[in-house]
Amino acid sequence: MSGNIQRIREAAAFIPADDRDTWLRIGMGIKSELGDTGFDLWNEWSQQADSYNTHDARDVWKSIRAGGKVTIGTLFHEAKANGWRDDGISRERTLEELAEERRVAEVRAAQEEAEVACQRATTATKALAIWKAATEAKGDHSYLLRKHVSPTATLREIEADEAATILGYPPKSSGEQLAGRLLVVPVKQGDRLSTLELIDGDGRKAALPGHGTKAGGYWASEPLPDGDGDGLTLLIGEGVATVLSSKKASGHLAIAALSAGNLPAVAKAMRERHPEAVIVILADLVKATGAPDPHAIEAARFVGGKLAIPDFGADRPEGATDFNDMAQQCGTKAVERAMASARAPAGAPRQTGATDAPAGDCGGNDWPEPQPLAVKVEAEPYPTDALPDAIRAAVEEVASFVKAPLPMVASSALAALSLATQAHADAKRLEKLHGPVGLFLLIVADSGERKSTCDGFFTKIISDYEEAQAEAAKPLLKDHKAAIEAWEAKRGGIKDQIRQLAKTNKPTRGMEAALRDLEHEKPEPPRIPRLLYADATPEALAYGLAKQWPSGGVVSAEAGIVFGSHGMGKDSVMRNLGLLNQLWDGKSLTIDRRTSESFTVRGARLTAALQVQEPTLREFFSRSGALARGTGFLARFLVAWPESTQGIRQINPDAPDGPVAWPHLAAFHRRIAAILEQPVPIDDDGALTPPMLPLSPEAKAAWVDYHNAIESELSSGGELYDVRDVASKSADNAARLAAQFQSFDGKGGEIGACAFEGASRIAAWHLNEARRFFSELALPAELADAARLDTWLTAHCKREGTPAVSKNRVRQHGPLRDRARLDAALQELCALDRVRIRKDGKKIAVSLNPALMGIAS
Repeated sequence: MSGNIQRIREAAAFIPADDRDTWLRIGMGIKSELGDTGFDLWNEWSQQADSYNTHDARDVWKSIRAGGKVTIGTLFHEAKANGWRDDGISRERTLEELAEERRVAEVRAAQEEAEVACQRATTATKALAIWKAATEAKGDHSYLLRKHVSPTATLREIEADEAATILGYPPKSSGEQLAGRLLVVPVKQGDRLSTLELIDGDGRKAALPGHGTKAGGYWASEPLPDGDGDGLTLLIGEGVATVLSSKKASGHLAIAALSAGNLPAVAKAMRERHPEAVIVILADLVKATGAPDPHAIEAARFVGGKLAIPDFGADRPEGATDFNDMAQQCGTKAVERAMASARAPAGAPRQTGATDAPAGDCGGNDWPEPQPLAVKVEAEPYPTDALPDAIRAAVEEVASFVKAPLPMVASSALAALSLATQAHADAKRLEKLHGPVGLFLLIVADSGERKSTCDGFFTKIISDYEEAQAEAAKPLLKDHKAAIEAWEAKRGGIKDQIRQLAKTNKPTRGMEAALRDLEHEKPEPPRIPRLLYADATPEALAYGLAKQWPSGGVVSAEAGIVFGSHGMGKDSVMRNLGLLNQLWDGKSLTIDRRTSESFTVRGARLTAALQVQEPTLREFFSRSGALARGTGFLARFLVAWPESTQGIRQINPDAPDGPVAWPHLAAFHRRIAAILEQPVPIDDDGALTPPMLPLSPEAKAAWVDYHNAIESELSSGGELYDVRDVASKSADNAARLAAQFQSFDGKGGEIGACAFEGASRIAAWHLNEARRFFSELALPAELADAARLDTWLTAHCKREGTPAVSKNRVRQHGPLRDRARLDAALQELCALDRVRIRKDGKKIAVSLNPALMGIAS
């Protein structure tokens, strides 16, 4: 048993504990294996996370049911995915040793990746050298003559000896050395030459070595055109001779995948490059059975393409399998007819082992029109062009490196802007309508979306400003400490005198008056700017704004201040929601305390930029009931619910460490620093008194139009009726953001029409996001799950260029990890003819209705 415990400890050391879902699943696996005795092991591993909390760990462990569905195999699987190697030997190792093993594994993986990249670069360099040395391919090449095809401009030839000199070794195929004139076939991945296929006169073939240089690579009979492929037909087959024969018969551009297994990947790449093109997959026949190759069927299904199958009639010659063989046996006209007869592969023979969908699955081949999902609001692209140029450039620069969802990156930039500007201006919308410019921003996203990273890029200048101000204030703090000690000594002396007088029954009025006077002379601490609060209760935040600095913000990737804190329990939620509402409004508020000092917040300004996971937000709604929306709390937020980028955040091997310089981010920082260095208008009571920025006449007219357009949709039956609480604050948020844009540009004076136009577009985008999120939040759980799954499947299939995705991948990367909820959502989508479940042996795939991808069924 002890050996198994040590093996679990070693494996766990390779798994990061920062992601809460992973943290919980590892706990489930350990408890299923070790029972309650496993707590110490899990707790020890948990402590590597920055967010570790002893009480939270104990509470969560108690809630985990022993013998659940998550087993210890989950832990070992996660560990292997993170570099752990199970050598079957377990011995006592320290945490330091385990950390070193993990580091070594990471270094080894990085080295292997670097070696592969080096191999690919070397192969591409040699391929280019051979291509440049090669000459135009001639029609008398033995291979072309034997295949009865003519060369195209994208083929060349070179003598085998010359190729060997460039390569440093003779090219070989299956141990046999290639000889004579070699046909040079350039293999591209995207638009980049990755390798070559060399073919000699006897038909022997060799590709230049290099890991992964041929995967997804293709040869095209002519240069690929630009555009989306509208009106274009692409033929995709296995070999050079096959596609040349097909091109000759049909006149269409033809592409060779150069192996059967490569067909799906090449088809996918062509679908992404030319989404409107008609794709025809040229199947080879399996020699033994005469059935179309399964890879060709898969490729056609993968991209919603057609399948063309060679037809040799009843007596197929022995060894005849492809369209080149058919051209030679039956003639070009027969190939042309086969091309014209290409159809979607639904009725084609299926792969060996494939079975029809069992009863209860939604199978079938003909797709009806998909039925609409109730109240589904489509996502809109984030309007980056609405941002001021300097902010837009910084956002795009950071997004290109971090690869987080663009709305999240933009929200991080707006949070920094709000923190810097809110102390220096208020916005005046109309004569009696004016107030703060601080923003409340809410990102609804899973853990791991890199919000903390994004925040760090944009708020670093604010952190630097805080540190500089704290350093400069050290002498003032020392002076204050000395003044306080002197004051306390005086106070102590007076109190001693009062006690002495009282003991002898002498009058104390004079000393009491002196004590009262002294209380009014108590030295006030110097106000030192503190702008960033990572996590605090609403009351602690209010105290900091009242006593330390009247402008601040909560920038948190965990949103603990609001949605998960003890301060949002049933007994205190109403009070704390009201407190945060008043801080957003800039109103004064008094906090009465029984056991410590009461205080009043006056003229404070607050920014909030929070990320919350959807389950946490749903739980918050269930705890607070209708209060969160009934009090107008969530209505104040600019909500974003972006699509996750996890799983597609590939690192560019040419620039793994990011840009050498960040010119646009540096320019953003300089402007924020300049705003922060401006004198802050604070009165004697510590309240902010920022100047008012009015809307220019043009901006005011635009604001009135924006307000009225929204107002007209708030009544029953209106487009915004279900989110009328959020919509009613949208015009206010647009004016706030416009004032910030005006301040950032340094123009001062009135808020211009240009600033308001950009701000109103961003506010409108967030309003649409609120509609998306809150309309689904109001749905029954099963319908909300179906809507979320539908959105993810559609986006995934469009992005990957595939009409189907394995159910395992849906569960691992989609929005629903719970098996029962996923199955219920899939059945709902099946009933609406939006997806189908297909089984192929033990594999289960989810097929998307082609109409949802813009493809006719």
